Amino acid sequence: MLKWRIKKCSVDAGDLVRFYGVRKPLAYALYNRKIRNRDELKRYIDVDSFAFQNITDLSGVKEAFDIIKEALDKNSKIYIYGDYDADGVMSTSIMYKGLYGLGADVHYFIPNRVEDGYGLNDKAVERLIDEGAELIITCDNGITAGAQIELAKKHGVKTVILDHHEPPFEEKDGVKYDILPDADAVVDAKIQNCGYEYTQMCAGGLCYHFICGLYGFLGKKLDNKDELCELAAVATICDVVDLTGENRAIASRGLEIINHGSNNLGLKTLIELKELKSINSYSVGFVIGPCINASGRLDSAKIAVELFVTGSTKRARELAVMLNDFNEERKAITQECLERIAENIEKSSIVNDKIIVVYDKDTHESVAGIIAGRLRERYGRPSIVLTKAERGAKGSGRSVESYDMFKGLYEVKNLMTKFGGHTMAAGLSIDEENIDKLRKKLNENCSLSLEDMSPVLRMEAVLDLEDVSVESAEELNILAPFGKANEKPLYGIKNVTAENIRFVGKDKNIVSCVLDNGERRVRAVDFDNYEIWREALDKEGQMIESVNVDAVFALEVNEYNGYRNPQLVIKDIRVK
Repeated sequence: MLKWRIKKCSVDAGDLVRFYGVRKPLAYALYNRKIRNRDELKRYIDVDSFAFQNITDLSGVKEAFDIIKEALDKNSKIYIYGDYDADGVMSTSIMYKGLYGLGADVHYFIPNRVEDGYGLNDKAVERLIDEGAELIITCDNGITAGAQIELAKKHGVKTVILDHHEPPFEEKDGVKYDILPDADAVVDAKIQNCGYEYTQMCAGGLCYHFICGLYGFLGKKLDNKDELCELAAVATICDVVDLTGENRAIASRGLEIINHGSNNLGLKTLIELKELKSINSYSVGFVIGPCINASGRLDSAKIAVELFVTGSTKRARELAVMLNDFNEERKAITQECLERIAENIEKSSIVNDKIIVVYDKDTHESVAGIIAGRLRERYGRPSIVLTKAERGAKGSGRSVESYDMFKGLYEVKNLMTKFGGHTMAAGLSIDEENIDKLRKKLNENCSLSLEDMSPVLRMEAVLDLEDVSVESAEELNILAPFGKANEKPLYGIKNVTAENIRFVGKDKNIVSCVLDNGERRVRAVDFDNYEIWREALDKEGQMIESVNVDAVFALEVNEYNGYRNPQLVIKDIRVK
């Protein structure tokens, strides 16, 4: 069962409404985001004037600028070494377009998920050396690639690391020390004492700041800054980093530019192919993002990078169609593997574990991370999905808020041949004989109970139906874009009667109803709790017409046949 929590507020609702000059739902949400005065509110709303910290404050950036300037002056052959997910694709595209605009002899390399795995590897580095690379710039990887950086340096190739993942570390006498590759420049805000206040940016956001700063350092005008902001916004949303501070400013500005007509031919073509009329964080994260990721899962993410750097309308259309087709294939593979794995979990003792670790030889490794995420949602626990690899097993993990997956894996690093990631997600390689040991040790080391890890729905406040209106729903849009650490506000409603209950949709598993408190009636819809409703309405085989409920909901506007009405989107219910 989901836990419900109401965020604490010591201020009277009427005082909040008067102070902020907004309606009650938004007033509570602003207070809970610790916006305490009008100046903070203005800065929060006006993201166009957001004051970014100077990127040269981030350690390693000035050294990286000098290295790239030297490479430009010498016309050195530059390779951008990216990654196969949306963040890796977008950061590679940003760096490529930025350096290309400076006249660089620049090329990009994206590792193959199956053949190369994540990040730098010896074989790929040797290939770039053979192709004449004189400078390798990593995007979205490299912070754990000490051996590969050393290999490049032995051959006289300079290296710059642009990453946002946690660096490996060691502890001595209770003090944590980062272990960094010996690159010519290492840029990662996760490094201790990095000099940069905002540490939650993804690789796309980092590369956007980096290119903007590089042009300023060189005294050049960045003509396609808006285009690069769009790509950074997509990366920021798709990589599920905190949508706060700098990330929120990039995502908000990027979405605004996209909705006025994307400047990137590939992104514009993909949007048109998916017939998206309005672009928000949902459409980026759940429609655009999966198409980008699908190329790296089932073929090569080079296809996706080409889409976002091509200048050919015909080629952009061909590539967008390919990405869409890959995603449809990926959906079918994911569903098949998920059903098999979930069935096996239910039949085994794993179903009782605090940390779910499953090994399925037949799962396509490209969807291991997706399935891990689905298992996390289903069981409310950190989940790791492993599958057979060329050598041993490899896979991905997805965590819950209360469990630091990177730290958990680091504590058992001796059991794995390779791992990396951050608090909420990780990737790893492991010998098959160590999988059961990994499962056992992770669960033994986890001090959290299943109750501690249970998903929590956090409400801004409990409202009355009288607080619900089209205007109050529309006001909430100033908080957008929504995502991690800036979730769409949820509210509670108590002791209302659900009437006119209907089961709708293709599979008749969506609940439509009207909530009535005796003074006001508001339409509601529930996509998540079909079984609860069915059980509540079935009284000894007879279906009753109404029930009394408490509910947690998001507030939206429903538009139908020219009419606009408030609508509660129910996330969880408790039948009284």
